[in-house]
Amino acid sequence: MMVSKPHPLIDATPAVRQLQWQLALLVLVALVALVVDGRVAALSALAGAGIAVIGQAFFSYRAFSHAGATSAKHIVRAFYRGEAGKFMLTTSLLAAVLVGFRTAEHGWLCASFVLEQLVAWIVPFTVRHAQR
Repeated sequence: MMVSKPHPLIDATPAVRQLQWQLALLVLVALVALVVDGRVAALSALAGAGIAVIGQAFFSYRAFSHAGATSAKHIVRAFYRGEAGKFMLTTSLLAAVLVGFRTAEHGWLCASFVLEQLVAWIVPFTVRHAQR
């Protein structure tokens, strides 16, 4: 008698791919800022992008901690907790950077943060279309 293994309800692969894209963009934006505007700009861009990546990594870790679960209730709860934690972590890190990094170039900080958020919105659509 052959027993089948239950299939997980969700797959964490797209979240990992999204984090890979975000890390690549983090490096690219920091290098562009360094070349265009110098060391402080690069650190500012790194801080902005880093905040977004850290928040997304936290969400992915929490949300997909029950990726193998077959209970939708556990999965939904993990997603809500992950999103709430991401929000709190992101706002705390942004506040800490704005207060503690007084010489930050806010343009680079905000631009890199927004670019990372755009990646977080765009990558899932491209992954979904590639899977069809």
